[in-house]
Amino acid sequence: MRPRLAPPALVLVLLLAGCGGETEQVALPPPASPTPSTVAPLTVKEAKGRYLSVVAAYDIARDELAEAEKAGRPWRSVRERAAAVAAADAACAEELRAVRWPAAVQAPIAALLAEHEVALRHWKLAAGADGAAELRREIRAAAAHDGVRQAAKVRAALGLPPRRAA
Repeated sequence: MRPRLAPPALVLVLLLAGCGGETEQVALPPPASPTPSTVAPLTVKEAKGRYLSVVAAYDIARDELAEAEKAGRPWRSVRERAAAVAAADAACAEELRAVRWPAAVQAPIAALLAEHEVALRHWKLAAGADGAAELRREIRAAAAHDGVRQAAKVRAALGLPPRRAA
């Protein structure tokens, strides 16, 4: 049996479609300009507003937790507030890390972030607590690393008044 040859029209279509072995050069658009890796630090004035906006949700969540505890809310309700504090703590720390702070604030911010890391582990454990005793224990452990002293140093370096207690 003789092999059948492809019809000439099919050969022409394959050649026109680019299957003839040649590669076509396609010009790609230029890459987007990279974001500068060295962004200038904020001015102290800019840093004041930025710091206050970054920590606001965390401060509110902690205040609401304290209110729930003082009001004697059921432990499951307090656990929900602890979960809100954990989420706010994580978001706050992420935003604090993302900012290029003025030189005078960098060391206090680093110390504050170290406290956030320790506290966050306990806030997460509190958020998943299986009972009131475990919840109270984890809240106390987190509160021991609340960062109040470090935050006071940040506020002082920025020329902000001390934070009022809840």
